[in-house]
Amino acid sequence: MGKRAAKIVSVTSVRRALDEDIQGRSRRYLVSMVFRLICFVLVLVIPNWPIRIVLGICAVVIPAIAVLVANAGRERGPAPTIVENHGELTTYSETNHLNQGEFLR
Repeated sequence: MGKRAAKIVSVTSVRRALDEDIQGRSRRYLVSMVFRLICFVLVLVIPNWPIRIVLGICAVVIPAIAVLVANAGRERGPAPTIVENHGELTTYSETNHLNQGEFLR
């Protein structure tokens, strides 16, 4: 009473879902743009010239860096590990006795 297994993939080696990856990149871009907006507003508010220059440079440079980071692409890593290509999947029952280090196939 076994079923044929198509492909069993190790869960620890699977990459993040595409939706999660896009959401993460969008969130990082949004945070950097909010930081840029804060820098720009502080340039208008702070009277100290050296600090205004530094904040102005940050407000100009941050968008280029944010776009590069957002468009960097998906995370790199090893391809998912295939544990088993095919075989019989067996359910555990009392008649199946397993020794230490053994598993059902």
